[in-house]
Amino acid sequence: MRIAILLVPLAAACGGAGAAPAAITLRPSGADPASITVVGGTQLQFANADSVDHRIASADCPELGSPTLAAGASFTAALGKGPKICRFVDALQPSAAAFQGTVTVESTAGSDAGYYGNPYGR
Repeated sequence: MRIAILLVPLAAACGGAGAAPAAITLRPSGADPASITVVGGTQLQFANADSVDHRIASADCPELGSPTLAAGASFTAALGKGPKICRFVDALQPSAAAFQGTVTVESTAGSDAGYYGNPYGR
């Protein structure tokens, strides 16, 4: 007897086609979420839902550097390969802890680094 396994729902749940893009919203109370984990190569959007300007900066990952984001504006960063940790701040308010956070970038899907898949199917 043969059993067929349907993997389409699993692929969507793990960030496959149709998955929601990664996003951090800058609210009056701070970055939401302040920490996020994504796979290398992910598009990460910063959206300003605050009434004041913000500008994202990162000494660890220059791709997170945004222009000044006025209220309602957004910026999308294309994250490079992982693994890496990208700490970010609001460059206009660098001491405001609420607008500091961390983006953890895991190994790019399909790379051998951190591979836990089926070793016989490669």
